Amino acid sequence: MKDLSTRLIHHPYKPPEGFEAVAPGVHKASTVFFPNVEALRTYDWKDKSGYTYGLHGTPTTFTLEERIATIEGGKHCVLVPSGLSAVTLVDMAFLRSGDEVLIPDNAYGPGKSFAAVELAAWGITHRFFDAMDPDDLARHISPATRLVWLEAPGSITLEFPDIPALVARVQQANQDRGGQRPIVTVLDNTWGAGIAFNAFDLGVDISMQALTKYPSGGADVLMGSVVTRDESLHRQVLLTHMRLGLAVAANDAELVLRNLP
Repeated sequence: MKDLSTRLIHHPYKPPEGFEAVAPGVHKASTVFFPNVEALRTYDWKDKSGYTYGLHGTPTTFTLEERIATIEGGKHCVLVPSGLSAVTLVDMAFLRSGDEVLIPDNAYGPGKSFAAVELAAWGITHRFFDAMDPDDLARHISPATRLVWLEAPGSITLEFPDIPALVARVQQANQDRGGQRPIVTVLDNTWGAGIAFNAFDLGVDISMQALTKYPSGGADVLMGSVVTRDESLHRQVLLTHMRLGLAVAANDAELVLRNLP
């Protein structure tokens, strides 16, 4: 007879499949099981066809990612522990030493601080532009510009910029470059939340949110998201996300899912 503790850990009971309910199940895991070694070697953490490790997602986090992507009108979503970590994830995914990022002068303060300290220490420069003047953005674009942040409305002061006009200036700069390492546009869509307007319909490449705000609903969850439509942009974000070891807790994902309706 096996020891009681062994029988509890390796209990033969498995709940029957097919259970469905209004609320998605909460799957908390670090290590996950594979049916066999072939499955272990076949599953790819970069897609959602299987599970490889809790850090790369469980059914609970996959469900929330898919729903946030749908709300935003995007195709791919990654979840991070806060809105600020979503900002820094995008910066680190697309900027390298010698690059420049352009930031609205009324953008989220901690994101500006990250550019002034960490990005500067890594040899990445930043400049601020007047979000209410698309021509001012155009004047700031340089050969080193690789990322342009947008925010609608602006933090605290709540000016609402002409996003299509700002995007058009970046797209013109990309045309002038002949397609070589194009500038990426990213919108902090925390205020719009994918409900007030669709960021991708306005022409931006990436939409990020502090899910801490509207989607969480109860002021008791910290979380962020980065949503894309383009496969190559998503892959850059996803690989950086993996290397940084970013993840959200299943219980936090459950709370956001509960508040979405």
